[in-house]
Amino acid sequence: ASLDLAAVRSAVETNRIDLYLQPIVSLPQRKVRYYEATSRLRSEAGEMLHASAFVPLAESGDLMPKIDSMVAFRCIQLVRRLLLKNHDIGMFCHLSAQTLSDATFLPQMLEFLAANRAIAPSLVLQFKHSAVAAMGATEHEGLAALSDRGFRFSLDDVTDLRLDPTELANRGFRFIKVHSDVLLKTHWRGLPGVQPADFSDLLGRHGIELIVDRIENEKSVIDLLDHDVRYGQGSLFSPPRPVRPEALQPAPDAADARAPARSAEGNPLPPASHPAVPASPRAQDAEPGTLMHMSTGIAARG
Repeated sequence: ASLDLAAVRSAVETNRIDLYLQPIVSLPQRKVRYYEATSRLRSEAGEMLHASAFVPLAESGDLMPKIDSMVAFRCIQLVRRLLLKNHDIGMFCHLSAQTLSDATFLPQMLEFLAANRAIAPSLVLQFKHSAVAAMGATEHEGLAALSDRGFRFSLDDVTDLRLDPTELANRGFRFIKVHSDVLLKTHWRGLPGVQPADFSDLLGRHGIELIVDRIENEKSVIDLLDHDVRYGQGSLFSPPRPVRPEALQPAPDAADARAPARSAEGNPLPPASHPAVPASPRAQDAEPGTLMHMSTGIAARG
């Protein structure tokens, strides 16, 4: 069935928005360090609609601020649960540039995030590279306001690596996500004088971590380790999995369990007493007690 704005609006108004989580692991240990949260809409017929299908329509109808609000609230609930179990893990939550320029919504979002400032070290707000490149003064002011409240940013879907790490770091970006084929492809489109194998270290000197996603096979992992890549994401480790509805119920206040400064590697999570979902066969090396295993039952079988 074809998708139109009315269908997207209906899904938003009836709360047919589901949250999916995919782990981001350290390399070469393959220990879960973060989760990326993505939203999918359910059509009236029950069909799952990915962001690539509904976001352009949602933006055309000014629906992204409302979607972002719902997703951010859920991410914060999940982070609270995570912090009760482990202080060395975090969540990536997508935001639209449209949200940053919405005069009605942005103050509400800032107030909401300010009320949850204690979890700021564990919540990373993620924006698409193309959206950041097109931002105007209003959006940059919104970014600055979020940064002032202690939130860090991730630049997602980077396809052109001719970036200015100093500028990005000054604006609060602490992570850059690149597809594996972009970093490993033959024709390098990066900074002059910088080779692909040096890119991770270049970012690191500016306090930015490189995350490589869409990792599908073991050969890519070997090649990425040669490039000093420290974080990876992809179906090789685990596909995105839906969040169980009960995991989105309000959790006890996690402010007192706020994460201290995150170490480079961190400590293993405690083993779960009631595994919720077995790890995928490719993620057996991931540490026990992750969201896929936690007794809170956050992740459902995909």
